[in-house]
Amino acid sequence: MGRRFRRFVNVTAVTAALLAAGCFKSVVTYTRYTAAIYNQTTESGPYSRARQIDSYAYYVDTAEWRVASYEDAVDRIITNKTTGERRSVPDVLGAFNSSKEYSMSMVLQQALSMIVVVNPELKLYAYRSYELPENLESVATKLYMCSWRRTYASSGWVVVNQFYVEPETPEETSEDGGEGGAA
Repeated sequence: MGRRFRRFVNVTAVTAALLAAGCFKSVVTYTRYTAAIYNQTTESGPYSRARQIDSYAYYVDTAEWRVASYEDAVDRIITNKTTGERRSVPDVLGAFNSSKEYSMSMVLQQALSMIVVVNPELKLYAYRSYELPENLESVATKLYMCSWRRTYASSGWVVVNQFYVEPETPEETSEDGGEGGAA
């Protein structure tokens, strides 16, 4: 009976030690979100690294909040889609370092974020919803901002081009150089 008791005590001690070790395991509760941001000004043109970027995040859901205009994006204002409430103080401000490939960075610490990137060079802004992963210290992603396109979605981002103008096609111009169409 002594052997069984010692075996029981040993198994219990090992189990308790394993459980205690699990209790003290380090858990990461933030993510350093970085992005390499590229500009493209013509449909088949080259991509170049963005030279100016402003970025920020609010701890809100994009299903409930939106950026209403380019001016609001520049002013860091978001609007509630239901109530019309406006917020102008982001929860997180991003940093931009044009000498790094992943030039935009911010530290996110809440379960859900709305990340906004403003590109004053192209007069575009982009936003996305981001769910904080468990135990992932850093994320590196890329964002391609194309001024020649109308508003579009790409890799989780919505890139908004409020100033997009449809290019004229030869049929739209009459022989005398004026606008075609019915009067």
